Amino acid sequence: MTRLTEDVIWGVPDDKMDLDGRLMKATGKTVKGIALEAAGLDMDDYDLSRFTAAAVPVTSGLGIIGGFAKSVDAITARLGMRSYVTESTDVAGFAEAVGKGTDIIMMSDDPMFISYNTLERKYTDNSWGTAMGYAVCLKNAAKGVEGKDVLVVGSGRVGTWATKILIGWGANVTVTDIIHEKAEALTSLGAKAERNVEKAVSDNTLLINAAPYIIPGEIIAQGSIISSPGVPHYYDLEGRTRCKAIIHDPLEIGTAVMAVNSAAYTIKKEMRS
Repeated sequence: MTRLTEDVIWGVPDDKMDLDGRLMKATGKTVKGIALEAAGLDMDDYDLSRFTAAAVPVTSGLGIIGGFAKSVDAITARLGMRSYVTESTDVAGFAEAVGKGTDIIMMSDDPMFISYNTLERKYTDNSWGTAMGYAVCLKNAAKGVEGKDVLVVGSGRVGTWATKILIGWGANVTVTDIIHEKAEALTSLGAKAERNVEKAVSDNTLLINAAPYIIPGEIIAQGSIISSPGVPHYYDLEGRTRCKAIIHDPLEIGTAVMAVNSAAYTIKKEMRS
């Protein structure tokens, strides 16, 4: 997982970014609506108040990211879950959440962020959650991606998942990466690999930027829709002017998808019974 910093997520707990408003304008859906679709739940809304969620602060590796657990807690609360931050950290925090009968436990160390459903003993990880969330955002903003050309910038964990998801939806996916061999490896999934990053950006209007790549505005095609989970995030004035939509947040979309998808393990099981 890309390591966030306190200054990047400062506005998440109090929703200072008005993400729902921005997503409604770009995609026609709220964060919760995106997360429900990402989790494969074909419904406009769902009452998630039956689920309790705990954010466990983790101190291993590089240590706690200031405001991270508080931000995760706020995100799950906005989804309607009964949410809290554990008093203890690390394994003790996980044990605290289990002891309280918590349904969904959210915790992250340096390489991995997961949402664990204690009822079904299954988890959702951030790489898939972020890729799926931003792919769903792009699909809605573009009014569908089947048969359309989509560029994925970056072939790390999120970019690889995004490539798989988009191909599964019938998109014609091109992947570009500054390490061309990484992009080339995804041709086995049915994607095309483009060596020239700037050419790839200029030739496409539907993009997922899953890389720490600041795209110069002068190479962005007019009317582009960019679903942009990559950190650092920055688009210059020319780029913002050329784009029809730029979809980004530092944490919420991926986290919401993780939490709802974990709850969906239980919801879908009940639907089948």
